[in-house]
Amino acid sequence: MPPASGPSPELEAVLDAAADCYLRFGVAKTTAADIAAAAGMSRATLYRRYGSHESIFLAVLTRESQAMARDAEAHLANIEGPADRVVEGMLFAIEEIRRRPVHAAVFTSDSAGWAATQALSLAALRQLGDAGIRPLLGPAPPEGSAGEQAMADLVDWMLRILISYAVVPGRADLSRDDIRRQLTTLFLPAFERLPAVLD
Repeated sequence: MPPASGPSPELEAVLDAAADCYLRFGVAKTTAADIAAAAGMSRATLYRRYGSHESIFLAVLTRESQAMARDAEAHLANIEGPADRVVEGMLFAIEEIRRRPVHAAVFTSDSAGWAATQALSLAALRQLGDAGIRPLLGPAPPEGSAGEQAMADLVDWMLRILISYAVVPGRADLSRDDIRRQLTTLFLPAFERLPAVLD
C-alpha cells in the first residue's frame, strides 16, 4: 500500500496517472500497465514501489475522499448540531460523489460494482471512512473503548449508506429533500443512540 504520510511527488504523479486512466478507460477496465504507461514507468517498477492496482485504486479514492472531507468541513462550518451536521454532511457527500469526476467515474459508471466491492473491503472501508466521514463526528472516543468500536461501526455504516445512494440512486424523482427525509427518519434515530453507546 502506498504510504499514507507525506506522499512524494512521484506517488502523486502515479495517483494522478491512475485517476486520468479511470476517467479515460473506466475503473474496472484500467490495468496496472495503463497506469504505469501514463506515469512513465514500467509495470514492474509500479508494482515494486506502489503495490497492486487495487492498492493504487484505494490510494486514489482515499486522496479524493480527503479532499471531499475538507470541502465538507467548510460547507458545514456554520452547522453546529451533531445530527444536523451528519445529515447535511451525508447529503453533501452524496451530491459530491456524483459531481466530482473521479468519484463519479468510480461509483456512478459501469465500473460501480467492481469499485464498490473494492471500496467496501474492510481495510479500504476504514481508510475511506477515516478520510471522508470520521471528521464529521467530533472527538474520537478513547482507544480500545467500547465507544471506539461503536464509532467505527457507525463510520462503516455511514459509508455503506453513502455508497448505496451513489451506486444505486433509486427512482429518478428522488430529490435532495427526499434523501434528507429518509436520512432524518430512518438513519438519525440510530445515530442519536450513539452517545449512550459511547458512555
